[in-house]
Amino acid sequence: MRQKTKLSKLFTISAIASGLLLAGCGDDGKDGKDGVDGKDGADGNAGQSVVASTTSGFTIPENAIFVAPDAADGDDITEALSLALFEVPEDALVVLPKGRFLVTEGIVVNSARGLTITGHGINETILDFGTSNGDDAFRFQGGNGITIRDLGVYEAPKNGIKTTNVNGIHITYTATVWEGELEADNGAYGLYPLKSQNVLMENNYAYGSADAGIYVGQSENIVVRNNTAKNNVAGIEIENSSMADVYNNIAVGNSGGILVFDLPGLVKAYGGNVRIFNNQAYNNNADNVGANVVGQVPPGTGVIALASSDVEIYNNQITDNDTTAVAITSYFLINDDVASYPATFGATMADGWSPTLKNVYLHNNTIARNGSNPRGDLLAPIIGGYTSAGNSTGMPQTFPAILYDGIGELLSNTGDLGAFNGIVGPEAAADGVNYDAYGPGDLICVNSNINGNPAPEYDQVNTGLVYPTDPAAATVDGDGNPVPQLLIDQMVNNTYLNCVQPRLAPAVVNFRNNIYGCTGDDLAEAACSL
Repeated sequence: MRQKTKLSKLFTISAIASGLLLAGCGDDGKDGKDGVDGKDGADGNAGQSVVASTTSGFTIPENAIFVAPDAADGDDITEALSLALFEVPEDALVVLPKGRFLVTEGIVVNSARGLTITGHGINETILDFGTSNGDDAFRFQGGNGITIRDLGVYEAPKNGIKTTNVNGIHITYTATVWEGELEADNGAYGLYPLKSQNVLMENNYAYGSADAGIYVGQSENIVVRNNTAKNNVAGIEIENSSMADVYNNIAVGNSGGILVFDLPGLVKAYGGNVRIFNNQAYNNNADNVGANVVGQVPPGTGVIALASSDVEIYNNQITDNDTTAVAITSYFLINDDVASYPATFGATMADGWSPTLKNVYLHNNTIARNGSNPRGDLLAPIIGGYTSAGNSTGMPQTFPAILYDGIGELLSNTGDLGAFNGIVGPEAAADGVNYDAYGPGDLICVNSNINGNPAPEYDQVNTGLVYPTDPAAATVDGDGNPVPQLLIDQMVNNTYLNCVQPRLAPAVVNFRNNIYGCTGDDLAEAACSL
């Protein structure tokens, strides 16, 4: 396996801790979730003698299972770790040693129940998979009530920590890192819950993923909070997932900061009710070295919603992204051959996936200093039009800080997608999936966002609409295809997308019979009152 150059002095282990402090992290061990002091049974070890505490305050009792407790820095602990996690007993607490250790095989855990795996801290226990012959560093298959905490996974060949079909997964104070520059041959995903329920991800750090640093896919009941995602292709990504709250996170230095995607061809065909709020998404200007759809995300994008409906994006600080603050787009931007969709995507469309997106509500975000160097092959013609005389004003413009492609809505409103209704299966149709003209509840709404550009100029922040959504305003070319008009308007009091949608419901995570999120342990959190 490849060995990468280790971190320079510009990015040291201490940078992880500082990144987490920026995210507002900190734990005294008495929050009711973890440790001997926990009173709610989440991860507590009440009644046991304490032999150690992690840097986050999680307490370790004497009856824990200790993996290679006498190991020295650089030792290979693969065998001891595999043995400890083979047929691990229910409600076990497995403690990894302090230091940096080699792990030369992927670790697979099947159907664990109530398992907690802890190191001594996000910087104190580091597992180096740089010579591993597996794909995933850790893979948890099935099970429930699993906690992973206070450790770092470095240089995984493919994915850092992957969970599939787990009901109740809590990942906290955990890092996944690929050291050095962001490269195409880095591992794909850092923290990677998939096809799971009741997902709680908090206080984590993800660096260097060639796909997504913090990712949740095809899952339900999700809270992602107080994490830092830095120098990944996608910082934080919610894909084909339902009932997700993403708040109080930092996404910095990625190609795209925070992504909400519905992609075709997946078992869970579509998601919904995703709230992105009170995050900081800034300086997401890394070159995109990714593959597949994420590889098409324009570098310099703060937040992007792609073919995902029922999304609310609010009260975020979205600044200093070279291309745009927020992009809202149908899948037609990825594949514009509309006539090919029944043949190419018919099966997944029958299950409810749609290339269009509906009910995206963007409000009360502070947006500043975006669009200074727009780039990316996906947007190249659009960038060329807005930054030249080829837009609706006939004059070069600063690239829009908020960009909506509009084409899916336009084609729905003209009736050109009406035949797709015959593809939609009965279950998806009953859930409201259709290609009818957009009604009020389907609209993309942008209002009450704040121009955060510095005084005294307060340089104008623009909203761009690539295609008009009103058929009466559309024009077509000689082949009958709609012509992009590259409309542009000021963000404050814009006229194209100025509407309001009902607020979405909070996500609820039930982990070990305790409720987490804005209706549970964060009920008094300021972000949850926005």
